Amino acid sequence: MGKHIVVVDDDVDAVNVVKLRLESSGYQVTTTMGEQALSDLRKCKPDLILLDVMMPGLDGFAVIRELKRDPDLTKVPVIVFSGKPKEIMAELFGPEGIAGYISKPYQPQELLDQVKKALGS
Repeated sequence: MGKHIVVVDDDVDAVNVVKLRLESSGYQVTTTMGEQALSDLRKCKPDLILLDVMMPGLDGFAVIRELKRDPDLTKVPVIVFSGKPKEIMAELFGPEGIAGYISKPYQPQELLDQVKKALGS
């Protein structure tokens, strides 16, 4: 079985597209959203997290802050999805240890390239 990736996003259609692309490339994918995300992440301890920044309730910034406080999840690489340009996201997240940024809309190959890079494969 491939590496385990958790996709955290409140857009069900977008999640389904990402899930399909990643699964067809051999990855095991779990999806979650909002407040449930932290609980799900702690249960499954993924190899990589794909995280939407702008979600109602618990947004991507809050999720990352919590991940960095959790000794079991602090080392898990995070790729951030956003409608904002990569340069702005890099500025906003600064030294938070983000493995990558994907601006929406994105090209399917960009997603796969970022995932491979973050997983070191």
